[in-house]
Amino acid sequence: MIQFTQEKQDALREKAKKFPATLMQLKQEVKEVFENQITVPSSGIANWVLYYYCPDCSVALNFDWQKPDQHICPECGRVFSGEPYDSAWWGLVNGKNCQAAFQMAIIWMVTGEQAYAQKGLQILLAYALNYENYQVHGNIPYNGPGRAGAQTLDEANFQRSLALAYDILQDYMSDRERRSIKEKLFLPGAEFLLAHRTRQLHNHEVIINSAIAVIGVLFEKAEYIQAALYDEYGLYYQLEHGMLKNGLWFEGAFSYHFYALTSFLAYEKFAKNTDYSGLNHPNYRKMMEMPLEYLEPDGRIPMLNDANYGHESHMKNLYEFAYAEFGGNILAFLLQTYYQNRNRDNIEAFLYGAEQIPDVDFKLTNFHTPIGQSGHTILRSDNGKYLLLKHDCYGGEHDHYDRLAISYQAYGKRIAVDLGTTGYGAKLHYDYYKNTGSHNTLMIGEENQAPVNARLLKYEEKDGAIYIEAQADWTEPFQMPDSFTIVQWSEDDYRHVRMKRKLIWMNDYWLEVFIADGIASDQYADWIFHFTGQEITEPERKKMTNQYFKKKPFVHLCEISKSVPQGNYYQRIYQDGDIKTQVFGMVNGQTLFDAYGPDNPSINQVAYLIERHSATQILSAHVFESYRHTAKVRDVRFLKKNEKLYVTVQTTNQEKSFKFEAH
Repeated sequence: MIQFTQEKQDALREKAKKFPATLMQLKQEVKEVFENQITVPSSGIANWVLYYYCPDCSVALNFDWQKPDQHICPECGRVFSGEPYDSAWWGLVNGKNCQAAFQMAIIWMVTGEQAYAQKGLQILLAYALNYENYQVHGNIPYNGPGRAGAQTLDEANFQRSLALAYDILQDYMSDRERRSIKEKLFLPGAEFLLAHRTRQLHNHEVIINSAIAVIGVLFEKAEYIQAALYDEYGLYYQLEHGMLKNGLWFEGAFSYHFYALTSFLAYEKFAKNTDYSGLNHPNYRKMMEMPLEYLEPDGRIPMLNDANYGHESHMKNLYEFAYAEFGGNILAFLLQTYYQNRNRDNIEAFLYGAEQIPDVDFKLTNFHTPIGQSGHTILRSDNGKYLLLKHDCYGGEHDHYDRLAISYQAYGKRIAVDLGTTGYGAKLHYDYYKNTGSHNTLMIGEENQAPVNARLLKYEEKDGAIYIEAQADWTEPFQMPDSFTIVQWSEDDYRHVRMKRKLIWMNDYWLEVFIADGIASDQYADWIFHFTGQEITEPERKKMTNQYFKKKPFVHLCEISKSVPQGNYYQRIYQDGDIKTQVFGMVNGQTLFDAYGPDNPSINQVAYLIERHSATQILSAHVFESYRHTAKVRDVRFLKKNEKLYVTVQTTNQEKSFKFEAH
């Protein structure tokens, strides 16, 4: 065995006596696979598991081992059958088998219960028997084909998981069984993966190289090891070139930051005791520690680009091992944060975790990437107020085309946050979530922003306020990331556009100014903000049909109304439970649209506020306040004079004026 030394195996057996509940939990997790007959596909029919979503509710369907042709939505109760659901069911079967094989191997290693080893071996033999019949198939966007699954990355996860199980179970096997599994499953699988690698930076390549490397080390295949670890675009090339200056994975989504780290560290867990380990690479610690500054008030990690809440659930798979290997207060604190509402009784803690995690306290403060660079700014204040300004760089496949977007929380409520996305096979992924218009930013001509590097221009704290300025300038030179991308944006609409977003952050309220120029004379710009809860103001406005908007994502909006504000400012109030958020918007020749659109999941709704400006240059300004009982902001006045914008905010106890450069 490679992944666990004899000393480690003995220690785990002793540990199991102290923590029997962890083993019982593990047995419960494998129960369905362990007690039922072996179910594997006999041909290459397994499809993308992200097709296993309700197209109406955007939630995963309920999987049932006994119903390969009936797939029920847990929200609306609709039963789906046929394609792509039946073949996606087989994709889930493969994933469950692979996970269970490794878990049953662990149970056998620790307890000596041979029934678990036998079941794990049967899974390996069944796949070895059928693998030659798995035709190359799959036509998933951005992905190469698979055999056991419909993507090359599915193939890699499949091969690596089974290889980890094989490593443990090989002492239980006969020579004939070992040879059969090696020659019929793993070597053909590794050759397939080698043939379908792509010369790009991508989480896919991390997964693929990780699998090839595990198989290479397992069977002492030097050519696999060299290609997967050390060649250009190999595992360590990805580690060195795929990390941004601030430690975030270049795709700009924490879900893929962790997804890439999962495969990096899956290999390192396996190879830790070999000459091929790269655990001492400094980028591992940097990538593991960087989420600290981004933690939301409740300990979650923000959704950015292609993400969904729950991505922090993978943290235990990473931070237990990382803290045990690297140590340090930051990793300890992140583990503490993960376990603040959970028991530490999982298999990752059992196999890889340190005996104890020390109590560490960090006071989370404001954060920004260096001035002049791409990245993010995080602002915090009393009552759980948290704002994230996204002035990052375009990240490739998983980007949402939303430079200068804002996510905002207060009082434990997700007031106006990034919605993330749903399963990629669900209609609303490309139609709604993965578009500029479903984010709190500016959109030209109802078209997605083209790739650009946004950057922070100013961060200054003085007199109880924080002054922020960030820019996205499409007239500046831009180099695409070294990663394959399908064009899903408009170059023409943004080619000459420059945008700036300016914020002033106070303890009780905050001000926002959005400036853009270079907009084509026949085009329009939409300032967009969406809020959880209901809009409770009743201004005069005209109801429009739900078919008013023709382009995605606005085509999915409903209860649309239109108005032309008059006077100095207009006001909207949104309520979510006992928390209200009021918005004062400067009247500057815009048309307003109020509407509702899908939240995430799409069974809920968010309230949209859209300002449509028809000019080559626009200036949009707002004051935001969230409150529980009584608002402090009583009145607001906007005055534009001599290329400057003056905003006066009157609260219950003072009047304060602010000045913005209006260009």
